[in-house]
Amino acid sequence: MGFRRFIISTVVLLVISTGLLSMAEAATIEAGHATVSWTGQGVIDDVGDGDRIFRGKITGTMLVKHHPVGSAPSQIHKGKMDCQAILHISENQEGPKTGVCVIRAHEDKDLAYVEIRCVGTKGECKGEMTWAWGKGGFKGITGTTPFAASIYIEQGKAGRIHGSAHWPELTYTLP
Repeated sequence: MGFRRFIISTVVLLVISTGLLSMAEAATIEAGHATVSWTGQGVIDDVGDGDRIFRGKITGTMLVKHHPVGSAPSQIHKGKMDCQAILHISENQEGPKTGVCVIRAHEDKDLAYVEIRCVGTKGECKGEMTWAWGKGGFKGITGTTPFAASIYIEQGKAGRIHGSAHWPELTYTLP
């Protein structure tokens, strides 16, 4: 009976220590300041009282200004950002805006899937981007990063919007 307890205790200790070691290996990446200028094409529904709903695709190029450790000069990394979005754009009140995006970097070798949620009035949006899945260099990516965005409906061009988004301190965690 004593030997059995010893074996069970040893196995439990190994399982716990393996989990702790794998958590200790995760690294938070402080990528730097990121920005994207984007355009969108879709359907804009006027739902009354100054409220409109955009449903469609948003695309842009994300630029990340990375400050390496030490005295090395800053580096600019870029990636393509493709999103499907639903945006509540209101003249009078804050509304929710959501998007699911794929970010492609390093000639499509590294992919990340993100979910974006923010709230704001007509021309603004503040919220968070959550890293949900990754492949290549982004395999196992997780984390949440705050951001701010601007949104403008193009006059005279049905279904067209444009804007920008900024992540003052883009971060994520890799295993």
